[in-house]
Amino acid sequence: MKLSEYAPELTRIQDYEHRLGSLLSQIDVMKSASTNSTTYQSPTLGLDTVVNTWLRHQMAYRQQMVMDLYTIAITVEEIRAPIHHITSEVFRKGISWKPKFAVKCSECATEHQDILKKCTVCQSVKLTSPNESQKKNLDSFLTDSNIWDNSLEEILRALHFDINVLDDGFLYLAKEYAGDTDLNASVHSRITEIRRLHPALVEFDLDDKGLPKNKHFICYLHRDVQPASVPGFCEVCSRRLVPAMYKYYHRGLTMYLLDSEVLHVSKFSPTETYGWSPVLTIFEKALTIMGMDKNLYRYFYERKMPSSMVMVFTDDPESLRRERADMAAKLKLDPNYIPLVAVSARQNRGRVDMIRLYHTLQEMDYIPVRQEIRERIAAMWGVTPAWQGAPEAFGGLSTQTQQLVVMSRVVEGDQRLFHQKVFPYILDAFGITDWLLELPQPEEKAEATRISMAQQKISAANMLFQMGFDIKVKSQKAGVADIDFMVSGEAKRQDMFGGGGFGGMPQTGREGEQETQMPQQQEMPNNLGLMKKAEGVTFQIIAAGYDFPIIKQVSDDFSDVWFVHKDIDYVAKFDRGKLLTIEKATFRNLHAHGGYPPHNVDMSHDTMAKHQPREDAIFEPEDADTE
Repeated sequence: MKLSEYAPELTRIQDYEHRLGSLLSQIDVMKSASTNSTTYQSPTLGLDTVVNTWLRHQMAYRQQMVMDLYTIAITVEEIRAPIHHITSEVFRKGISWKPKFAVKCSECATEHQDILKKCTVCQSVKLTSPNESQKKNLDSFLTDSNIWDNSLEEILRALHFDINVLDDGFLYLAKEYAGDTDLNASVHSRITEIRRLHPALVEFDLDDKGLPKNKHFICYLHRDVQPASVPGFCEVCSRRLVPAMYKYYHRGLTMYLLDSEVLHVSKFSPTETYGWSPVLTIFEKALTIMGMDKNLYRYFYERKMPSSMVMVFTDDPESLRRERADMAAKLKLDPNYIPLVAVSARQNRGRVDMIRLYHTLQEMDYIPVRQEIRERIAAMWGVTPAWQGAPEAFGGLSTQTQQLVVMSRVVEGDQRLFHQKVFPYILDAFGITDWLLELPQPEEKAEATRISMAQQKISAANMLFQMGFDIKVKSQKAGVADIDFMVSGEAKRQDMFGGGGFGGMPQTGREGEQETQMPQQQEMPNNLGLMKKAEGVTFQIIAAGYDFPIIKQVSDDFSDVWFVHKDIDYVAKFDRGKLLTIEKATFRNLHAHGGYPPHNVDMSHDTMAKHQPREDAIFEPEDADTE
């Protein structure tokens, strides 16, 4: 018997109840969009309003849903592992301090990232460095943030897990308030704890219109007093009440919290209130994985049922047992014995059928299907197969590099979430203005990338130097790959070839070496093009001990590079991009006239002749016969 047979009206009642609930929700939405005043107000219809209305009526269901999502995320390895990888990379190098500025002007409050002697805005010489004492208030919380002795990193790791599982993370700054007898004076506070609040127990305190800070009002000093439903004054101290932003369900009690005490963070789908859990997107896939795991467990561990069953059609089961025993005995005597089985074609007597009760994992394509689901789930969080330890992910260097780049961007995105929202909230609460908290990059840049970045910095510095700017190295202790520069001064027009007359590539002074002629001097040279061309060689020159080379010219075949180091000219010889030698440059006495190229003045020649002799050849211009 079915339940519907005992109560046939049950289905109809459930349908009516569902329709009634939908109508009530629509009515609440319309009520929230209306106003009782004569002043027109735009309706606040939208997805957030609908969702919030539903959540207010179904808060118990939300708590259960959040706990179910947590259970899935913790139980399913394919979900927990990607999140764990991301969290490990985000916090691999811990939390560190970083000065917000190098110097700060006391007059105009301008922050400068370079160490200067006077402010570039107001020209004031009253410049201060970051205040070291500001860090003391927060330093103790870095290792012990609450009564549970959790460090700040442990709390933020839990917050990061909440964000990736539920798209809702709540950080709570417990404060102790104190006020003067003067009711007009401001209330002072100090942070006593930093906690992570479980998302299932936190709710936005919204009014009937779905708006915050308009439903309950509380006092800073007297939280145990019943909150008021309208703005007013505290019954105990007569101070003005402040609006609550959140409700926190704690051990059967409801605590109302302020906006300044709780930080809400979303990552995937930020809305006005709650986020949307990515687990909902891959919900069916997660359940499929759970079913596969349970089936695998039963297959290998419980194994309560045999894999196959043999069915023999016979009217004499006893003869079957005797025949089986006789066959086993003959096989022991003769392993090559081939038994003969008679089957009645008319009555099917003696026919044997093999019935498979279980299929092997290969037959079910278990491994390929599971791997496909694994990759689709991990892709939701941007984790590539290489970070999951999948052997097939390492098919080639290019593929592996691309996967590492994708993962690096995911980590950088999560770190940016902390840098732009979480850390500023904490620093502001502690009154820290001169320092920043940061999560260092977990992965060192690939060697080629670091070299390339260093080359670009040095090339840009060279370009700016040749334009007339003053260039200084920020830190003398920094390695070549980490080098950085400070720029000051103004641009000046100057010759990139360093001198008058016509430019040419200098020689190293070795016998038999052919001189390479270069284009005529330009009034405003293309410094950017030159620096771009020299990117691949500058780093090698620096590594050879010439810490600040000024590139003057590069030959067309890229075999000779003319540069200046400490006011001395050098020529670097390269072979297929590899540095061979660096020697002091020697210059030939060249000049030019007419439409002819530069040549040695020591050679006898006629300035009016159409043909000009050179050391190794006779140069004849294309228009020699026309002039």
